[in-house]
Amino acid sequence: MPKQKVVEAQAVEEVSRLDMLEAFAELVSERYGYYTARRLTQQEMNGAVKEEAKALRETRKTLNKSVASYIDEPDDGLRTAIHEAQKTIEEQRKVVKEKKAPFMKKISPLAKAQRYCDNVAIPDSLKELGHPLQPRFSLSKWITDALEATKKKA
Repeated sequence: MPKQKVVEAQAVEEVSRLDMLEAFAELVSERYGYYTARRLTQQEMNGAVKEEAKALRETRKTLNKSVASYIDEPDDGLRTAIHEAQKTIEEQRKVVKEKKAPFMKKISPLAKAQRYCDNVAIPDSLKELGHPLQPRFSLSKWITDALEATKKKA
């Protein structure tokens, strides 16, 4: 039996530079989509826990003042107030954490996706496009001009 030659038909797909640039634009757009969704969810979360967070800040201020007063003049009444404020802070933190939990479930994957894009996907894409990521310690002229223009508007 004669040996048959097996011809593998490999589809060689050539990706044009334009296709690569479009894919990079989509990647950057996706990254900023995650960023925007994260920011909007954080704003919504901050609005939902506004009152609880304010109460927690006030309790912390009171605790700090009590500790400072206690350092200056130790007093049993101040010590009791400090312990009560610490317990109150722990309870208030739990309340804030519970109210933030559903928002954090939404924010966490968005933050992870954003970090992945920043640390892996975008640098790899830049390398594929022939522009490997390099640290820049001075600002380019167009950035300097843009920053100056925003200062003049303000």
